[in-house]
Amino acid sequence: MQNKMIKYFLLVLAILIVAIIATNYIGNKPKNAKQNPYEYNVEEFKTVPDSLISHTEVRQVKITVKQHGSLTSFDNTIWFSADNSVKNLSLEGKILADFTVSEPVRAIAVTSDLVVVAYEKKFAAYSHDGEKAFESDVITDSTYITSVAFLNGKIVIADAGKRKIYIYDKNLKGREIEGISGAKNLHGFVIPSPYFDVAVSASNELWAANTGMHSLQHYDENGNLLDSWEKISNNIDGFCGCCNPAHFALMNDGRFVTSEKGLTRIKIYSRTGELESVVAGPDVFVEDGHAPEVAVIGDTVIALDFDRKMIRIFGKRESK
Repeated sequence: MQNKMIKYFLLVLAILIVAIIATNYIGNKPKNAKQNPYEYNVEEFKTVPDSLISHTEVRQVKITVKQHGSLTSFDNTIWFSADNSVKNLSLEGKILADFTVSEPVRAIAVTSDLVVVAYEKKFAAYSHDGEKAFESDVITDSTYITSVAFLNGKIVIADAGKRKIYIYDKNLKGREIEGISGAKNLHGFVIPSPYFDVAVSASNELWAANTGMHSLQHYDENGNLLDSWEKISNNIDGFCGCCNPAHFALMNDGRFVTSEKGLTRIKIYSRTGELESVVAGPDVFVEDGHAPEVAVIGDTVIALDFDRKMIRIFGKRESK
């Protein structure tokens, strides 16, 4: 009798367990599952209010590029590199100059008499017609050049591999900037990935993107920090994710045109870091694509869209 009671008890217990498991399974099917409140969702940040959009796309120029491309502007024209090729274009897309260099170009800068191209570990200078003027030695074995600019006749090199900026005179003698002098509590350049841009303003101010800190920083030639601003936010007025702004350019009045990866978008900030407008939002770029390189000619913003293999030109919207 006692054995029968135990068997009945175990049978009822087994049925109860099966019922509980079945109920739990049905209640947790995907259509019934509760939304994870901690899930990171960027969808809500992809939409940009039309009132913030300041530019419209006016032209596209198709290019051929496989590995590396870079972009700058000079004398109201576009200079860009595509792998081992360097080209000068008018805003209408007409080729004004075209020459080949010895290695894939990772960054480009132009003056009235020189075109400086940066390779992975060294740089070279050419005339506008493609005649080589000089070439540097390899900077270091761990160098990874990501940007180049001109400052008072000197060549500025951003090295993401060494997390340093080098300033070279006409004799190719360099000075290092590590981003740690001139202010308290500085941590140097925080560069988690190879996005490390430099640009020089019309008034000869050297600015660098300290991408791991979502900051833009102004240095003198001795490496002293003179000014900076940062915007860390998922909202449209800030920089989110890793290593932003990935690229930036300076307008003639000192405002910033920034380009971001992750949430790919191009924006304009005031000299003090206040968001003014959005040139192009995530909806016009490939999702999870490359951050476009940017340059400016007046109010016109030029973007090198690596994913779509084109140079995209954005003109300022007419006032409504």
